[in-house]
Amino acid sequence: MKSLLRNAREKKGLKTREVAELLQIDQALISKFESGQRNPTRKQVLQLAELLEIDTETIVVLWLKEKILRDIEGEPLGIKALAAAQTEIAPEPVQKTNSDPLQKLLDEMDALKHKFENLRGT
Repeated sequence: MKSLLRNAREKKGLKTREVAELLQIDQALISKFESGQRNPTRKQVLQLAELLEIDTETIVVLWLKEKILRDIEGEPLGIKALAAAQTEIAPEPVQKTNSDPLQKLLDEMDALKHKFENLRGT
């Protein structure tokens, strides 16, 4: 998330001081968000997304991911806890949307391979 924030700010041609003034946030906090030393609140994430024209879903997912990782980092049972939480949140396996063109091509090639194998077998 930190590089996303920095890149979006630079793309808009804004200095950290300007972002801080516009959002009424301390300039040091903006710098710490971009360096990964501090994490914005959800409200701050939404404000940054709007100001820097970052897709809200993208930045909120990154923010939540980092929040989860911070909480389970170093926990020997962190992965088990995460899996248990997932079953409560979404009991059915989450279907991945395949927006990666390379992966889509590989999946199509795999499907064709199976079709050819089935044709040979008949």
